[in-house]
Formats: sequence, C-alpha cells, structure tokens
Amino acid sequence: MKTNKTSKSQIYFGVRCVLIALAILVISASIIYGYVVEGGIAPVDLGLRGAAIVCSFAVLYFEITTYVKLYNEGVREIYREKDFELDKLDKFKQLVSRNEFLYNFQPIVDARNGEIYAYEVLMRTSDDIGLKPLEVLKYAEISHMLDNIERSTFFNALKYYKDNYDKFCGKKIFINSIPSVILPDDELAKLQSLYADISENIVVEILENDDDDDTTIAAFDNLRNILNCNIAVDDYGSGYSNDMKVLNNNPNFIKIDMSLITSIDTDSKKQLLVSNLIKFGKKYNIKILAEGVETKEELAKVIELGVDLIQGFYTARPSKDVVPSIDQEISEYIVEENVRLSKYDNEKRIYEASEGEIINVFNLSLEKYAGVFVPRGTVRFIGTKSTIVDMVIKTADDVETMLIFENVNIKGAVETTVQIGENAKTTVVLEGDNTFNKEGIYVPPNSAVMITGEGNLTIKNNRNGGVGIGSSFEKPYGSITVDVGGCVTVDSSGDKVVCVGGGEKGRNSQIRVLGGKLNLMGRGIYAIGIGSASGDTDVVIERGTVMTQCIANEAVSIGTMYGTVNIVTAGYLDLTTDGERVTGIGVLNGGSGEIEFRSGEANSVIHGDIGTAIGSLGGRVNVNCVGGRVHGHAEGTRVCGIGALDAGGTVHISGGVVTVGIKSAEPIWIGSAEKDPIITGGNVVLEDNGTIRAVNSAGEELVLYRMEKLPTYNENITTVNGSYTYRAQRDERSGQLCVYVPERVRERIAQRIALENQTADPGTMSL
Repeated sequence: MKTNKTSKSQIYFGVRCVLIALAILVISASIIYGYVVEGGIAPVDLGLRGAAIVCSFAVLYFEITTYVKLYNEGVREIYREKDFELDKLDKFKQLVSRNEFLYNFQPIVDARNGEIYAYEVLMRTSDDIGLKPLEVLKYAEISHMLDNIERSTFFNALKYYKDNYDKFCGKKIFINSIPSVILPDDELAKLQSLYADISENIVVEILENDDDDDTTIAAFDNLRNILNCNIAVDDYGSGYSNDMKVLNNNPNFIKIDMSLITSIDTDSKKQLLVSNLIKFGKKYNIKILAEGVETKEELAKVIELGVDLIQGFYTARPSKDVVPSIDQEISEYIVEENVRLSKYDNEKRIYEASEGEIINVFNLSLEKYAGVFVPRGTVRFIGTKSTIVDMVIKTADDVETMLIFENVNIKGAVETTVQIGENAKTTVVLEGDNTFNKEGIYVPPNSAVMITGEGNLTIKNNRNGGVGIGSSFEKPYGSITVDVGGCVTVDSSGDKVVCVGGGEKGRNSQIRVLGGKLNLMGRGIYAIGIGSASGDTDVVIERGTVMTQCIANEAVSIGTMYGTVNIVTAGYLDLTTDGERVTGIGVLNGGSGEIEFRSGEANSVIHGDIGTAIGSLGGRVNVNCVGGRVHGHAEGTRVCGIGALDAGGTVHISGGVVTVGIKSAEPIWIGSAEKDPIITGGNVVLEDNGTIRAVNSAGEELVLYRMEKLPTYNENITTVNGSYTYRAQRDERSGQLCVYVPERVRERIAQRIALENQTADPGTMSL
C-alpha cells in the first residue's frame, strides 16, 4: 500500500506545483494592478491577498519537501533491493560451492494399476539458503554457472539413488536437464563408469525453455548413447516448440504440461489434444505422462483417455522421503476405473502364451485380452488379489502343461475360468491367495489335473450348471488330484451343483486327495461335495483334510446320487449334509460299491427327512471300518448312522473306533433292514444308549461287553469257520471301550478279569 501511495504522490507532484505557482502569480499580479492602475488597495484586501500568497508558498514548500522525501525513499528502496539481490547471489554461490543441494522425490504413478512407476528428482534448498528452484536457475544464468547446476544435479541425484537403491525398489528416476547446457564427454564417461549398473533406470527430462539446434540435439543423442538412459520431453503443450522437441529428440516419454491437464474433465478441446497425443505415443511406443493432476475428476478423465503415467498433487506430493506407495484409496480407485472401463470395451482378444512366460493378468486385461491360450509348457500367471479380472485360460489338447497361479483373481465372464484341453494333463501350482470366480477348473473325461503348491485357491461357482473342479452336473469329468500345502475352497451354488467331480467319471477317472485342506460348500436343489451326480465315482483320500457343507433338497457330501461308489479314506473328514434326502458318504438313491475307512478320522453329520450318514438309502453299498476313527451322526424322520435304510449292503467293522449318534423316530444305528453288521474288531460306541444286533464273520450272534478299566482289548476268537483276533482301544473322547463278542467269550472275559483283579491290574489282557 505504501508503494502505491508513493507512486501516486510522485505522479501528481508536478501538476500541483504548477497550480500553486499560478495561484501565487495571479494573486501577486492583482496586488500590483491595484497599486499601479487603481492607485491603491484597501488595507483589508491587501491583507487577505498577502495571506493567500503566504499560504500558497507554504503549500508549495510542503509539496517540494514531500517530493524530496519520497524521492529519497525510492532511491533507498532501490539500494535495498540491490542488497537483497546481492545477498541471494551470495547464498547461491554458497549453495554451489558447498554442494548444499537438497532433493525431494515425487512419485510418478502407473495409470493402470496405481503403483509407483518412477520418481521425479526435484531440486530444493535448505531454509538457511531459502532459494526456490527457479531462483537457483536465475542466479546460475546470471553467474554463467548453469553447467555447475547440471553437473551437481546429475552426480548428486544418481549417487543418492544408488546409495538408497533398496528404497526405490528398482523404480526409475526422472532427472531434469537444461537443453542449453552440454556436459562434456569426460563427465558423461565418469557418470557411466559410476552408474552403469543403474543406467536403465535413468530418465533425463529436457526442459522446455530453449529451442533445439543441431548442437543440443546431438548432445542429447550423445547422452543417451553414453549413459544408456531414457529421454523425456517435459512440459509438452506449455507454449514452446514441443512438436519439434518430440521429433528431434525421439523421446521415450512425453510429459503433458499442467496447462493441458487442468480442468481437462470439462474441456473438450484439451481432451482432443491429449487424446491425439496418446494415439501418437501408442503408435511410436512412447509413454505419455499427465503432469499436474490435482483433482479426482482430472484423474478419472486422463485414465479414460489412456495416459500411461500420472504425476500430480492428487496422487502424491513431493517428499524428502522415498515413499513406497501412494494412498491406498487413490491406488484402488485407479484400479477400479481401469477395470470399469475395460468391461465396456468390446475389443476382446485371445493371447497365446509362450513357454516359461510370466503373464500379469491385470495388465493383459487392460490390453483388451479376454483370454489366454497355453499351447505347451509352463506359464506363470500373476495378479492382484483385490481386483477381479475377466480372463479365461485354456490349455491345448494332447499336451502336458503347468499353470502357476500367484495371487490371481480372475473370472470367466461367460465360460469356465480355467479349461483343460482334451486328452491333456495339467499341473496347477498355487502360490499366494488365488480366486476363480463364476466357475473353476473344467477337466474333460479323458484328461487329468493335479492341483499342488503351497498357496490357496478359492473357487466361487455361482452359475447354474457351472463347474467347480471337474465338470458340470450333467457332464463327465476326468481325473482330479489335490496335493496342496494350503487350502482349496470350492463354494458352489445353483439349481444343480458339484464342487469336485461332475455328472459321472470318465472311463479311468479318479478323484484323489493326497494332502492339504479341501473346503467344499454346495447349496442348491441338488448338491454334491465330491463325486458324481448320476454315474459311478472313485474317490481316494490318502492324507489331508476334507470339509464339506452341502445343503440342498437332495445332497451327497462324498459319493454319488445314482451309481457305484469306490471310496477309500485315510485322511481327516468333517462332513455336514443337510436336506430332505441326504447321504453323507456313499450313494443317495440305490447304488452299490465299497466304502473303506483305513485310518485317520471321518465325521459325517446329516440332518434330513430321510438319510444316512455313511452308506446308502436303498442300495447295496459295503462299508468297511478297518482303522482310524469313524463317527456317524444322523438326525431326521428316517435315518441311518452307518449302513442303509432299505435294501442291503454289508457293514464290517474290524478295527479303529466307530461311534454313532442318532436322533430319529425310525433309526438304524449300524447295518440295514436286511443285514446285521459284522464286527470282528474295533471299539463300537453307540451314543444315547443305542442298540444294534451284530454278528461275526461266521454269522455267530454277538453281545456288547463294556470294558471298565482296561485301555485296550486283544483276544483271539475261534469259530466253526476259523478264528480271528479282536483288537480294540478305549476311546479317549467318550472314555468308553465297547466290544462285541459271542456270549461265551463275554463270560470268559468276565471270569478272567475277576481272577486277574485279585492279583494285579494289568494294562493289557490277552485271552
């Protein structure tokens, strides 16, 4: 404000002085005229006119002294400004001589995945120096020291980058360069010798403050050749000769100036200019970077237009620290925008993978690929766990392939997500956490898949007639092997669903679980955990854990609805089956076959109107309990624990611990209406005082004997058809040891125990 008032006073000073002088002259002339022409002036008039002259002189004096004062102040201000400039110049020289430059790093973000692609190195000074970057360049130019700035920038930035390489995680750095300054070849050679190992990560920005000439063009070619670095044209669209910069310097990057990015979301002219530049960049393999993105709307628009890179205060501000990532919310928004835009693009293509190739499914989808064809060999797929990508993966017919999945989250929009070729063998290796949406892995009846690795896989099959692992409810499936260190989860829902398996097995197909955890959930009108809908099934569980939860009108956890079963288990099973008509392990309707429990533990719990925990409803399925722990629990109107509600089939218990719980008005605990269970070994515990009628292998009727103290029971029993050894061990959970032996043997046991109790309390009894 003071400066404005001073300026106005100086401007109007001369006008005021002239007016006052004229006033004095007029008054003086009137006095002279009165004396000379009129012969005198009245004393009063003379006094008034004299007073007017005095006042006018006083005002004139005030004007002159004021002007002189203001003039002197202006001169002093000039000198003060000169002193201030000299002080800044001294600080600049101190900055250069002591190499006291500081640097900030602003992230440059990948416009497709929101990850940091590079960092721009921005020159700063300390608070004591207090110079802004443009001031540094100003005093450098005045002092003819631009080459010092160029040299310091390169050597300082690259030294910091190399010393802190781990912080940068291999990302590129953008370094500003002055076109009019040419570093000599010996200094470029020194840079090359010191930093050759990181040269591929260096991007040199050509500042748009000079016109190109042959010298500068040759200099940048020389710099690129010696350092093996990339070149970026900066501030494109700022008003300089940008087009010639691009054509002359053949850059790897073009940075669009902020003037073209500001309000681009509402300015159609800017959108057209930027869009054309992006098309040019894609044609000539030049990455386009949008500078100065400061709003969410600008960010969305440049992503929509197709820029490669983004830089601006909205995504990340400059920082003295090298930040590892941008704000998660902004990063996720970038990904969401890309996914949203890719879904509305009709240009879908199939990508053919090469042997040993690593494919980023997210990046591939952004390139408008809807699927991957694997003709042979091993291919690794990597992805982002939090982002679903529409992608179908198919292998060729008649080949062996290996598909490695690392943190992928993919979805077959209208097809099964992963499709194995006909007469093919495929190994699926899991690393990290993977998700297949809509459907899982299709295995033709003459093909085989092995799922292995230390990672996890979740399959969300929520399409009617969809595929979990194998085939659909109506179609045959091939061989399926699961041997993982993590967990495979299949969540299937629809009218007719199969988690692992399909309509019926192929000619030589088998489902095997060799290790890991298999977690299956089936919900619908018809649901199967592992097995077949209408045909035969062959299931072997050697190790690992299988957990099921099947809820449907008709449901089977492991087995088939119609057909023959061959089920062998030595792992850990935890099965829950709910519905109107249900089978935990075995056949739902009729059927035949074998179920064998060799070791491990099997818990089958059913809730239904009609059902069996282990066996079949009306078929002839043989159940053999050889070892391990087997538990069947059934609740409903007409239910069976182990065996069959109607028809027959043999239940043979020869070892392990077998427990059965029933809550029903019409229960069958073990066996069927046609056949009594055969018990030649094992601890058979019926909860809630349940009862059974049992026989041995010779058809001799058996009775229950509860061992009160002994931890084990081991006895050789002779029959008319030969002998067998009955072995049993007390159940730690229930605390019971229940054996089924002929009446004559029970009496002998009681006598022997009574006799031995008189002498000792042995840990094991042998008769």
